[in-house]
Amino acid sequence: FTLAEIGELLALLTDRESGVRGVKARAQSRLADVEQRIRELRKVQRGLQRLIDACPGHGVPERCPILLALGDESGEL
Repeated sequence: FTLAEIGELLALLTDRESGVRGVKARAQSRLADVEQRIRELRKVQRGLQRLIDACPGHGVPERCPILLALGDESGEL
């Protein structure tokens, strides 16, 4: 949680109607955000691993798969 989000959660301490329910809902939302970021990072990880595996580690830079991917207009690793 960011400091602002923590402040919002702590403000719910005085909200007797939706306090705990609000905290749980915000925590669930935050968890969904974290899970989405993890999925995105795993996709980047797989792409980067494929490029590393394809790179021989020697030769001319113009044929390096990593550098070629960086110059690719599609923006995908």
